[in-house]
Amino acid sequence: MSLNSFLQFFVTKETKFFPIYIKQSDLLVHATKTLLEMVKISDYEERKLLGRQIKKDETDGDELFRNLYKTLNITFITPFDREDVNELASNLDDSLDIIDDCAKNILMYKPKRIDSQILETANYLHECASLIHEIIKKLEFISLNHNNIIENCDKIKHIEHIIDSIYSDYISNLFNEEKDYIELVKNKNIAETFENASDVLKNVADTIRTIVIKNS
Repeated sequence: MSLNSFLQFFVTKETKFFPIYIKQSDLLVHATKTLLEMVKISDYEERKLLGRQIKKDETDGDELFRNLYKTLNITFITPFDREDVNELASNLDDSLDIIDDCAKNILMYKPKRIDSQILETANYLHECASLIHEIIKKLEFISLNHNNIIENCDKIKHIEHIIDSIYSDYISNLFNEEKDYIELVKNKNIAETFENASDVLKNVADTIRTIVIKNS
């Protein structure tokens, strides 16, 4: 058991990290919702406006991560292990980064169409972000919310498996059916980034699961 974990038995836990986590997850929900809107429309200028919103979410997330890191450096007792405090914030920041990458790829590649599989994946990414937000709101009281948190972590893992299947089928169909090589490459790269986003969101759930196991 670490010194921090030992001292937590005797000292009131510091709660100032939780509002930062909630703000990070708020941004993640908004960014994934905006990405979903982005793949539903075809007008490039409208997509650019939505892309700027996602970029702002990502930039605001960077600032929150910096603030949490500064807070961590001046805090003696943390609500759970210091490494976990930092890793969760880092995972949430990575999630905003990858959603921004998804948006940037759509704007950069300018595909002639957004296939239904990309739209379906964007829907699932938003669902994962919403689940993460619900988990984060309950994280301050781990013992009371243990079962619900683990259940939502399991849901995120399940969604990640679904996205993997969507991606595999989509890439197979793309190579079999797309005759325009340039469009094939564009859509493949966009799909790959969306699939990577599901892995990053699952990393958040995995980190939270570890925290819950250590602290329940």
